Amino acid sequence: LSQRKEYRSIPLPGQTAYNGVGLTFGMGFGMYIPPHDCDCMGSWQVQMEYFYLDWLSGGGNVRFYGGDLDNDVMVMYQRYSGYIRLHTTIGSVDMYVGSVLGFENTSFAEFRKQVSDKSTKKNHWWKTSSLAELDSAETEALCEQSFSLSGFSGGISLGAGYNFSRLFGGTFGAQLDYNFRKDFLLSLVPGIAFNLREVWPWVSQTLRSSWISFEVGGQKYMNRRKDGWSKTVFLGIQFGA
Repeated sequence: LSQRKEYRSIPLPGQTAYNGVGLTFGMGFGMYIPPHDCDCMGSWQVQMEYFYLDWLSGGGNVRFYGGDLDNDVMVMYQRYSGYIRLHTTIGSVDMYVGSVLGFENTSFAEFRKQVSDKSTKKNHWWKTSSLAELDSAETEALCEQSFSLSGFSGGISLGAGYNFSRLFGGTFGAQLDYNFRKDFLLSLVPGIAFNLREVWPWVSQTLRSSWISFEVGGQKYMNRRKDGWSKTVFLGIQFGA
């Protein structure tokens, strides 16, 4: 009887891993930190990926940002994306290049109101009312741009994972998204992962892979009137079957 080929698991960005075969599922929880005076938001994401061949995979990702912007209102940002990846593996390293199609949706009705109230509190006596209104409007626009790529987008992604010991691995991902409003979003996400399969016998006997990961990333919009990098922090776990 032919035996199933075993592949060495390698962690990859976004709570996923290279298994060479089968399905991987991951989830992460953390924080989104925009630039300027915008409020931080809690975030979580779920990612699923299937290996059709040892060099070809496809999957999807759902990401949410949510938080209480005042005593009564919670704002939710939603981003959905699907992707195809081509992999190459050399020893303990896996590298991939892929294409991404995404869509995101955010409601800003109460969001604008909260930012306006926040900016008004920061007005000083030497500012005229017209200048205060201008500052408030500018802050609203900058904060809105920090939370949304707006509608459909397409992009390319590059990433890699490396097992530098039996227990630990490193990851790095880069993605550039573009939408029909001529906006670009660059995302860079380095991370470190712990191989749970090496220390938990049940996981070792049941799953192809399992990693606990910690990622700190940066996002920067281009073709927009704003500076600075947004930051993301995620603690996540991945399972492969």
